[in-house]
Amino acid sequence: MTNDDIDEQAVFEALADPECRTILERLTEPMTAQEIIAACELPQTSCYRKLDHLVAADLVEERTNVRTDGHHTTAYVRNCSGVFVALEGSDSFEPNLLREPESAEERLGRFWTLLSEQL
Repeated sequence: MTNDDIDEQAVFEALADPECRTILERLTEPMTAQEIIAACELPQTSCYRKLDHLVAADLVEERTNVRTDGHHTTAYVRNCSGVFVALEGSDSFEPNLLREPESAEERLGRFWTLLSEQL
């Protein structure tokens, strides 16, 4: 999914939800839903609902761990290292998901590039 394909509303709704942000914070490595429930201290139904929301926003990706015993598991992986929001005009925002870890210099360079495009 490219940044052009992002469901902007889903991204903003997920980032506005404190429990979704907690899940994103804890997903430093792939985790099963049960591990997320324990790490975030969420009820099971809430956790699955939040994960569905994060997957729909493309902030989290589901991966199937194939096991030799036939009992496959689903792991959840944070799908971005950050979100950059650009102001488009006076009433529109465009989120850009950062897929690769960026250095401070890269973030600053991208910020200045976006700023210069707006001028």
